[in-house]
Amino acid sequence: MSRATNMREARHPGRIEIRVAEVGANASGDGQVVLRRVTDAPRGLTALLVGPAAAVDEMFRVLAARRAALTDGYVRALDVESSSRLVERVRAEHPDEVYLVLGGHLDETVAAGAGASLLTDGVDVHLVLPETGAPPLRAAAWQVGANTVLSLHAIRERRSWLPVRRLLDVVGASVLLAMLTPVFVAVAALVWWRMGRPILYAQERVGQFGRRFRLYKFRSMVVDADRTLRESTELYRRYVEANYKLTDADDGRITPLGLWLRRTSLDELPQLVNVLRGEMSLVGPRPVVPEELAEYGDYGRMLVRVKPGLTGAWQVNGRSAIGYPERAQIDLRYVAERSLAQDLGILLRTLPAVVLRRGAL
Repeated sequence: MSRATNMREARHPGRIEIRVAEVGANASGDGQVVLRRVTDAPRGLTALLVGPAAAVDEMFRVLAARRAALTDGYVRALDVESSSRLVERVRAEHPDEVYLVLGGHLDETVAAGAGASLLTDGVDVHLVLPETGAPPLRAAAWQVGANTVLSLHAIRERRSWLPVRRLLDVVGASVLLAMLTPVFVAVAALVWWRMGRPILYAQERVGQFGRRFRLYKFRSMVVDADRTLRESTELYRRYVEANYKLTDADDGRITPLGLWLRRTSLDELPQLVNVLRGEMSLVGPRPVVPEELAEYGDYGRMLVRVKPGLTGAWQVNGRSAIGYPERAQIDLRYVAERSLAQDLGILLRTLPAVVLRRGAL
């Protein structure tokens, strides 16, 4: 799956230049590592793509789309038990540049060792991070004595803003709870009258640093809805394929009142309590169920660096209309670039999204 390429450059006063590019979705897979030779005839350059077969194929498609004159060459299987063996094989091709696509049997240790050796040959080395939706990086090159240090920094919010963010969460959630108390009482009474008890539904979700917590909603489904989902193989299969959320038409567990609560997002209001308890923030990635974390691959650990949110970038950009892997890309980019100004913009966009039924609280 190709995506528009975003390019940034970080320059060092010592004339060292690092280019950071997002070059599409790299489904690393677990297949055999291959070497693919390609040429850029107008520039007279030879490039090698090295990594799992599926990821190398994807990388070639992306590069070919960006370079009209890029032509394909042969593909050969590689033995990458050690960086020295990989370097020996790559040197035999006399390339001008090498793309090392991490994943599968090409791990970080082998790739880093091979990359360092190839740089001394005068070969341009590109390390391609695995998984879809890789967050942006800030790259820098600097000198420590006679040594060149290449640094890759994940872009993230300054820690000094965390107390301010928590204060805004507490104040915002408290004000909303006070303003919406009549709505809470009315909805709770309606759920009790039409569906009986329990009034609230609690589900285990993954919070900051992987801690599990119970997310609260007004109940919109029949009692024992989770057990029904687990016991039905077909229903659970459709649930996973639909990005861990069944459509209203496919989900017979939703009651008529529950359907209305979901469409108006009133079922989400009890999560203000999760915000006050410090388990969630007003803005952040939506909290995922434990098995859903696998959709983020190795970047799942980055996702849980921040608290999940009552609303977020995914909600205001389409919510259920956007599935994986695009949702993972949106979430991870938010985590990497989050700021108070961005959060304010998301909050301002949330109400129109809810009114137009394009998002949720």
